[in-house]
Amino acid sequence: MAVIQGYKNMKRGATESFTQLTAAGSTDSVKVIGCKNFIYQYTIASINTNVVVRAEGSLDNTNWFNLDTDDADTTQTANGTYAFQHDGDGELCYTRFTFVSESGGTAATIDVVIMIGGTAV
Repeated sequence: MAVIQGYKNMKRGATESFTQLTAAGSTDSVKVIGCKNFIYQYTIASINTNVVVRAEGSLDNTNWFNLDTDDADTTQTANGTYAFQHDGDGELCYTRFTFVSESGGTAATIDVVIMIGGTAV
């Protein structure tokens, strides 16, 4: 687990890159206690039909919930760089990014970076 402690212990805008996701699965979790704002930047390559992703939060680093305000996963249908921003809608203890599924093949990859306390990309 990558540990990023919050505004008091780090500079605003600190980033953490994760191991590339090449199939359904999640990044390592990041401890974000004390950080109300963060953004995931994710780059999808070699997409076939579509890729489904979501940002997740947890209070105990074991049980995870969708951070989308509508509790909906995000479907991307083209290669490119995208973002998910969490704007302090309640404090979290942990977060991670999840590659939920892929349709039309198995070639897609996702590179994920998190920035703590940053603004939109």
